[in-house]
Amino acid sequence: MAPSPSGTSDDGHDPTHDTAEVMEHLARISAELSPRVPELTRTVNDYLATRITELGEEPTLLDLLSASIEGNIETIFHAIRHGIASDNLEPPVAAYEYARRLAQRGISVNALVRAYRLGQQRLLQAAYDYIAEDAELSVDLVPAVFQRLVDEVSEYIDWMSEKVALLYQQERDAWLANRTTARESQVRGIIEGGHIDATAAAATLGYNLAARHVAVIAWTHHSAPDTVDGLGRFTSAINAAAAAMGSPRSSLIISRDQDTAWGWISVPEGWEYEESLGDRLNATEFVHLALGSAHTGAAGFRLSHHEVMRVQNVCLAGRTPAALSSHDEPGMALVSLLANDVEGARSWVRSVLGPLAEDSEANARHRSTLLTFLRHDRSYTATAAAMTMHKNSIRYRVEMAEAMLGMELSSNRLNIEAALYAHSFIFVPGEQTPD
Repeated sequence: MAPSPSGTSDDGHDPTHDTAEVMEHLARISAELSPRVPELTRTVNDYLATRITELGEEPTLLDLLSASIEGNIETIFHAIRHGIASDNLEPPVAAYEYARRLAQRGISVNALVRAYRLGQQRLLQAAYDYIAEDAELSVDLVPAVFQRLVDEVSEYIDWMSEKVALLYQQERDAWLANRTTARESQVRGIIEGGHIDATAAAATLGYNLAARHVAVIAWTHHSAPDTVDGLGRFTSAINAAAAAMGSPRSSLIISRDQDTAWGWISVPEGWEYEESLGDRLNATEFVHLALGSAHTGAAGFRLSHHEVMRVQNVCLAGRTPAALSSHDEPGMALVSLLANDVEGARSWVRSVLGPLAEDSEANARHRSTLLTFLRHDRSYTATAAAMTMHKNSIRYRVEMAEAMLGMELSSNRLNIEAALYAHSFIFVPGEQTPD
């Protein structure tokens, strides 16, 4: 541990934490730490994810959480470098937006404020390690500089916590006043598996729980333009999907926040998902739809919703540009389970596919051909027809892929096929493969 900030040096100098010398060093250190903001953001973000479980319940919040942390750390260093008092600062936009989103989702304000307190603790821990190793600081100045940093950060966190807590409450009140609370409460009860009075639920929701359901999630990224009427846009997209699916009834649509809506579409008994469904929708490049599988009754309502939540996780993991993704797509059900641990799944895929997993146009062609080949029972003729290519070209690509795998398909077909599906859904084009 460093000596107490109240300690006195051998030459009689008392390095109290408010001297000009201390402030000069702290300003310099803040400038040196600024390029490390992304690294510090990841450190704080990872720490919060392990301490506050509510913050990681829905993947769509994670980008905003990270942006909020980054904005706060940048603002802290900027204020220290230039000697700006908290009252003269502008709160980071992402921090305000994150507070609004938690209020809209009904996540406790305690989770929001606690995140600031724990984030402060983790940031100071990382900063102390840097200060203690700073070659330009004498030993007797370390505690004084660190104490001044603690004071500056604590003042900022206290100021910022008050602002986001107030904003949270205002947003929560407004959100509750403008949404159909009873319908959302009823939907949550069904999803959570509580006792359901089907007649009362149908009256509250205006939707028949005895029907055959396909759950749907419509969402857009928070940076997409024209998000003011998000629910109207999502309603149009879900209704268009319902019409294309031949739904005989009105869909149930619940707003989650300005970027997300949940829905349930009633489908006929004979309905089955077709891969051409997405082509029949007039979707925009900003709205994405994910579908669960079709199931019946309250249990089916719940099951399809859990499925579509996992499908959305896959879409977010892969940054997929697809307008429509479904739990019924070949391989999606399996990959959606793997996507609970995206990095673990990617590591496994690389271990199975080896060099074939690397990002290149040639590898992409070989993976696509090999997956189509496996889907067509390893028939060169059927694969050639499906891909409108010559059979010899298919044979060449398959042989090249097998050579890169270092094994024959028959020796590990299940893992190879699963890994190919996972690669197609959760790998980001252009992403670098770790060493």
